[in-house]
Amino acid sequence: MTSSAPVFLVKDGALSWPEVAPMRERIYPPEKLINTPMHGIEWAHAQRRVLLYVDDILCAVAGIHEREVLCNGQKLRVTGIGGVMTKPELQGQGYGKQVMLHLMTFLRNEARCAFGLLFCEDHNVGFYSKLGWLLFEGDMVVEQHGKTGPFSFRNVMVLPLNESARISGDIDLCGLPW
Repeated sequence: MTSSAPVFLVKDGALSWPEVAPMRERIYPPEKLINTPMHGIEWAHAQRRVLLYVDDILCAVAGIHEREVLCNGQKLRVTGIGGVMTKPELQGQGYGKQVMLHLMTFLRNEARCAFGLLFCEDHNVGFYSKLGWLLFEGDMVVEQHGKTGPFSFRNVMVLPLNESARISGDIDLCGLPW
């Protein structure tokens, strides 16, 4: 890791996209996605992002999505986390952990949400578990291509923020996944 201290900035999701897009393209090129379960999934765009810089170089990023959802029929405001990425050449050096820890502190101090929620691939469950995220064992409903239905593509994990995180039951995201 570089000796300079990391700098964290929270930026508007749309305004930060031009800076983040090249990293996403390198990690998820279209030719790689075409033959995966991710192909064809509609994803929500981040409202805000936490960006981690070292020596003015973007090293890692995590998207923030705040939304009112239905948990077992009850309206709750949650914070979704999506688009967590580290530059490929910097992976394994702790930048992903740093951006997530900063994001989690930010959410605990600033967000007025019940809990955090993210989707992750199998190989990332251990990473998020070590940071305090819990597997959600219930049913997830999302919007896809104008229709609402079950979403079982990935693992769902939750993080308590201002109240206990739901680890079972039903969650309707009332929109696209993130």
